[in-house]
Amino acid sequence: MIKLVVTDMNGTLLNAAQKFDHSRLNQLLQRLAQHHAYFAVCSGNQYRHLRDVMAPVSANNLIYVAENGASIYWRQKQIFDGALSAKQLADFLQLYQAQPPLLQQAYIILTGSTKSYTSRGVPEALLQQARQFYANLQAVDLQKVTTPIKKISLAYTSGQPQQHVAALNQYFAGQLVAHDSGYGVIDLVRADVGKAAAVKFLQQYWQITPAETVAFGDGTNDIAMLKSAGRSYAMQNAAAEVQKAAQRITELDAEHDGVLATLEDLLVGE
Repeated sequence: MIKLVVTDMNGTLLNAAQKFDHSRLNQLLQRLAQHHAYFAVCSGNQYRHLRDVMAPVSANNLIYVAENGASIYWRQKQIFDGALSAKQLADFLQLYQAQPPLLQQAYIILTGSTKSYTSRGVPEALLQQARQFYANLQAVDLQKVTTPIKKISLAYTSGQPQQHVAALNQYFAGQLVAHDSGYGVIDLVRADVGKAAAVKFLQQYWQITPAETVAFGDGTNDIAMLKSAGRSYAMQNAAAEVQKAAQRITELDAEHDGVLATLEDLLVGE
């Protein structure tokens, strides 16, 4: 019996235009609710941005896992808060100001629940691109930010994200953890935060077993999440590494509502 469905957003539930079939998902949410099952959208995106994307959908069993697991919301209430401590943020900003080689070629965005912040002087083209994914993005003096910050995003101007992830994780040695967003941006979060950790939190919160959990993803940052589910699906459009890590591959890709089609078939079996 399915009790929890977890899906990544970009490239998984959402197509390239960040759209999905609202009516179809609403129907699936109603069917899941009949089985007292939950549907969680799990993304590196900011909570407010996710709410905007999902605005046409409304259901009591819809959960938002935002900022790579740093925020979990259910019925518009936060049930998990993985914000960085004030000291963690201050230490990072002090390090960033010193411009060590590891951070010299990175622009940073500090993400809160409703606002995001970047440094003054960031090129306008980068700001416009970032505003597609970060709600209420403001260019400010980062040292004066007092809003609780859920994640630190690093956009590198050169090099491969995978190389930067490995270097950042070695540098911060478990104090912060770097996740590749899959879109050229690296997210730094608390060491106990991540998509897989969020799935385990939800499983414990409602006493749901991995066998009762279904997960969908397309990026390497989804692999740990997929392994937290008893049934895991890589998208047809997913990288080979992700398809190898998942138990199954969807018949349809994200451009053709592969998540929704797979769920419809699974619920027929239920």
